[in-house]
Amino acid sequence: MNDIILSMQNGEPVVSSRQIAESFEKRHDHVMRDIEDIMRGLPKNGDTPMFYKTEYVHEQNGQSYPMYLMNRDGFTLLAMGFNGKAALEWKLKYIAAFNEMEKKLAEKPQLTRSQLLATALIAAHEELEEKDKQIETMKPKVLFADAVSASKKSILVGELAKLLSQNGINIGQNRLFDWMRKNSYLIKDPKRSDYNLPTQRSMEMGLFEIKETTIQHSDHVSINRTPKVTGKGQVYFVNLFLKSEKQEPTVPSGFELEVKMKLLQRGMKQTELIQAVQSDTGLFLDDSYLYKILRGERKPEKIIQSICKILEIEQKED
Repeated sequence: MNDIILSMQNGEPVVSSRQIAESFEKRHDHVMRDIEDIMRGLPKNGDTPMFYKTEYVHEQNGQSYPMYLMNRDGFTLLAMGFNGKAALEWKLKYIAAFNEMEKKLAEKPQLTRSQLLATALIAAHEELEEKDKQIETMKPKVLFADAVSASKKSILVGELAKLLSQNGINIGQNRLFDWMRKNSYLIKDPKRSDYNLPTQRSMEMGLFEIKETTIQHSDHVSINRTPKVTGKGQVYFVNLFLKSEKQEPTVPSGFELEVKMKLLQRGMKQTELIQAVQSDTGLFLDDSYLYKILRGERKPEKIIQSICKILEIEQKED
């Protein structure tokens, strides 16, 4: 190996014990042994660690093995025991590589807090945009939010109202019935015997089915007919409401940015936040729905309030 490859650890350049072993033509286990001998002689309350134990995956067998990363000081202590002309040449090369890396780091302008926030936001966008692309390619199998994916089970209109509510659409059973009548999905003339049953158009679209229940009376038999929303109808209505969603609780200014910064500060993963919100609210939440909430595309009040509470974000009123 002719090239010296330095990486970053805790904001400073480091080199691996594997690379040292190869450069100085030593067995890696011997280099590991020498490092551990040095570490045993170092003060246990040292301010800055010189060596970081980690693992690498072997290129041939795919198994993980231990190795060390070391900063300039760690390399200097280790290389003191390497003698010979070739060793001296490699020491000089490594010193030059560390000098060059540290020079580049020193030349980098100090970022303001706003710039740091913007950098975090860009990184978050790149991560979440990749997830968004996956969502787009999976449509129509994947619905917005937690709407059922092409469910084969029909549900009552009241159950559909609950499903919409879980997705941030503030509508109850009565309002949903009223909306369906006004928009010609259900018969709206109360004088008709088929009042509140699906219109011909709705039935042709496959949005509803009619459940008939026979009721035995003392002197006659009657049939009660109830509209039920099919799996196709659930997909249709949830997407329709989410796309036309207009008036919902306001997401705090810079909400996505604040959430990402709070996660970074706490060392908390996005999956951990999702689990915490689900535990707190009992509502559905996944990566794709959280992405849309952070972007301001979905604004479910309870979920937003839960995120703010968990991450201690002040929820501002516009």
